[in-house]
Amino acid sequence: MEQYKYGPLVYNTTNSDDDSGNYYWPGEPPVAYDDYKIPVDGKGYQCLDASQCPLHPDYKVTDTHMEHNEALGCTIPTLDHFNSWFEDAFIKAEPRDLAFFVLRWLNFQLDDSPATSALYEKYAQLDIDDIINAIWPSLKAD
Repeated sequence: MEQYKYGPLVYNTTNSDDDSGNYYWPGEPPVAYDDYKIPVDGKGYQCLDASQCPLHPDYKVTDTHMEHNEALGCTIPTLDHFNSWFEDAFIKAEPRDLAFFVLRWLNFQLDDSPATSALYEKYAQLDIDDIINAIWPSLKAD
């Protein structure tokens, strides 16, 4: 049986003997991918909870989990908020990986959102490592 993946998630399911993944999906097992490249089950339902998982493109971050970012001049999700989901799922995520996931989430938001607009206007010409360094200076790699 194929082991399905989404971003850093490698699915383990109840009907598979392969438990080498890092994300335990309790629902119906994935059988394909949708247009977002999210695994879907046999009924076409996504195997990723949009209301709980910050990796989901439609995930909504509440204001209490946002912080002002000087580099962008607007609010963005906190790394701690994203990290709390990973910890709850028993997945280790490094700070620079969390920053990448926040940027990935921002990229899925509407183009007219303040953070997405600022990201494209200020940093579109940089590579991902330079963008992370600019937005989160404390995460600069040595």
